Amino acid sequence: MSELAIRQIQELSAVSGGAIQLVSVRDDDDRLILDVSIATKGISTGGGINVRRRERFELLVSEDFPFTPPSVWVTHRRWAGTPHVQWGRYLCIYAASAVEWNPGDGMRGLIERLLTWLERAANGTLDPDGQPLHPPVVYSKARAGSLVVHPDLGERVPWNDTVTPGHTKLVYGLCDRTETRIDVRAWMTLPETIDLVLADDFTATAPTGTPYFVSPLVLISDELSIEYPRKGAALVTSLDEFGCAREDLLRAITMACTINNVIAASADVDNTAPVVLMVGTPTRRTQGSRRLAHLAGWRFDDFGTDIMQLLRSVDNLRSDDLSAELQSRADELSKDVRTLADSWVDGADVAWMAVHENRAEVTNRRDAGSPSTWLQGKRVLVLGCGALGAPIAEQCVRAGASTLTVVDDGSVKPGILVRQPYLDSDIGHSKAEQLAARLCGIDPKVTVEALKCDAINLFVGQQVEVPQYDLVVDATAHVGVRAAIETARAAQRDNWPPVITGLFGYNAMRALGIVSPTGTTGCAHDLLRRIAIDVHRDVNGTLADIANDFFPEPPRTDMFFPEPGCSAPTFTGSATQTTALASILFWSSLTVLANPAEDGAAAVAIRLPGVDVASTGAHWWHWPNDHFTTDVSKRYEVRLSERAIAEMRAETRRGNRTRGRDVETGGMLLGAFDDAVGCVYIDGAAGPSPDSVLSDRYFAHGTAGTQEIVGRLRDQTINRIGFVGMWHTHPYGPAGPSAIDERGMGWIVSPSGTGRRALMLILGGPADTWDRWREQGQLPDVYVRVVERDDPIQLLAAGGRPMDLAMVGTSFPGGFFQPLPQSEAPWWRRALGIES
Repeated sequence: MSELAIRQIQELSAVSGGAIQLVSVRDDDDRLILDVSIATKGISTGGGINVRRRERFELLVSEDFPFTPPSVWVTHRRWAGTPHVQWGRYLCIYAASAVEWNPGDGMRGLIERLLTWLERAANGTLDPDGQPLHPPVVYSKARAGSLVVHPDLGERVPWNDTVTPGHTKLVYGLCDRTETRIDVRAWMTLPETIDLVLADDFTATAPTGTPYFVSPLVLISDELSIEYPRKGAALVTSLDEFGCAREDLLRAITMACTINNVIAASADVDNTAPVVLMVGTPTRRTQGSRRLAHLAGWRFDDFGTDIMQLLRSVDNLRSDDLSAELQSRADELSKDVRTLADSWVDGADVAWMAVHENRAEVTNRRDAGSPSTWLQGKRVLVLGCGALGAPIAEQCVRAGASTLTVVDDGSVKPGILVRQPYLDSDIGHSKAEQLAARLCGIDPKVTVEALKCDAINLFVGQQVEVPQYDLVVDATAHVGVRAAIETARAAQRDNWPPVITGLFGYNAMRALGIVSPTGTTGCAHDLLRRIAIDVHRDVNGTLADIANDFFPEPPRTDMFFPEPGCSAPTFTGSATQTTALASILFWSSLTVLANPAEDGAAAVAIRLPGVDVASTGAHWWHWPNDHFTTDVSKRYEVRLSERAIAEMRAETRRGNRTRGRDVETGGMLLGAFDDAVGCVYIDGAAGPSPDSVLSDRYFAHGTAGTQEIVGRLRDQTINRIGFVGMWHTHPYGPAGPSAIDERGMGWIVSPSGTGRRALMLILGGPADTWDRWREQGQLPDVYVRVVERDDPIQLLAAGGRPMDLAMVGTSFPGGFFQPLPQSEAPWWRRALGIES
């Protein structure tokens, strides 16, 4: 395609009026070189390069043109040593050609970019404030390997020293290595280095299996060059000019060799550490902001390493204990070796290493601004290492969690390799341990631990403690685990970390993510019940697919068993599906934790594209916190939903308007008992049936229409909501049962009543409390008690109905009607002697 480049330049030349001239064309192996002269009229010099009225450029066009841009060279060295000019003549006109070069623009786009570069270079604005800087160029060599730098230098750099600015500084990097890679793990002064190495608890061997070693870093306060020298003599001379004398440089290198020999001896190995000299200079900045260090590393070749070790050895020969003759010979030997070292350094080619920065101070995380950043520095517990838990665990490590613990009691089986991140060599081994081992290789700063156990065991027992984590992820899809977490968490919900629970549908086309932040009333065991109720009561039908997938009625019988024998049933689906669902589920859940909008729990239903339903995409639920209290027996926690409270208040206010302020009212409580977690869920509350009897002395609930209400709710919610008890009020009185109340509850749980147990809930309180309840919705005093069939109050229900209706004075039926005059003070006022 080189002919296209020639034709495009010729066309530009024809319409430019002489501003662009194609001087010559020549072949150079597999490239075409176009010698072009360009007029630079209008480009003025303002502190940058000096641009003449016309400049000559060589455009090197490869056979890949126009898919890759030509490289641009000048025919002189006038601009050598200035930003974005490499090898003295090569112009770096693109910061990222992969995204900035447009093949469709061809040579016209290249010339426009070159002219823009010239204008900025002439004005010294190629590196404006706030934009990435082009660091000094280092021409690395593959044989030198790579240098990965992890720790920040921070205030160790000399150019930020306000006391003695402009001087050099020497620090040492604690390093470990593999064959071709060296990692810097910490920066220390010489005294700090010696103290560390000589400490009794110093671990000499790095996780890589080789002893740690140290390398000197020379920090100079001035820019060394736009290009780092490729000869040792030029580098040493430059360092000397900026304040690091040759003698000091060699002393720092030999001191590192001495320390490394001590480390090797401590590790009890015969090990020769590599010799690496690191150099740090301030990054170029046009004005204003604080400058950071740009690092380069020179890895000595084998001969240079041997010379430095020899220099260290002969320096150690010098001692006051030697005789004069031996001391003289040692001095002479030391002088000869130093001469040899100087000669080698001056003649050596500098093998610069490829430096990979992992310092937070100079790198920008690629996940910046994502909800995943909430995980940075967090301690995370992931329960389950399968198709859901394993991807989430990996994402926690990549997001920068400080500690990750993965829990699973299973082993790797051949079938799971289809969609879980394990290897054939992992078969038969613990899933948790193999996953942890792999994740350790992603980021050494993250501590990854494995627990091979049943997750339920972490949350049951006499002394269940709050998990010492910042996040718990339940990816087990195990109902027992969810119930155990619900039970353990309820006792200390204000101290528990947030919990994320995930579930896949039966064919991995949908997923549910449930988020329970710290302090929320319920966790996934509770919230899945609410979701089931909601999707089955969905009048629009947009959630029918969620209902059929996760809460089918009747329950699904065609379960998928992947292996013969007693293998557990699971879902079908590929790695593509499960990875996509796990990622979207986890990301969606993190948005709740990273941007808490309101108190309460949340859940999301996720559908993969292609699901054939009327409503696609995600569906969110948000629940405010329930009011929860413990019944007087201390056996049950009672959770009152916002809806139930609103319904009881509405009936209270209606009764106040239609019957008077002192007349009691009440009705049925609708919800469910959960013995597994010791909880009573109150989802709603009904008002008094038409045949109820209401007075200022007591409340007697009738039966007309109640069975129809309960039956309809059971049908709508697939038996998840039913009758759980009775509620009534004591307006302006104590929230506690009278003998009449107890007799009524005893009848309800008697063999002639409605069931073997029922909840008694009474609302009451003094005048100010009760008025706030009616007028502002602030919950009054609440009394709750689960009455069992063998409860002593059942004995009060002797002989059928709870009371003789002939005892009633002035009373009202349930329903809507006009109030009648009140004639007698309520029972509790007479009992307390307030009124007679």
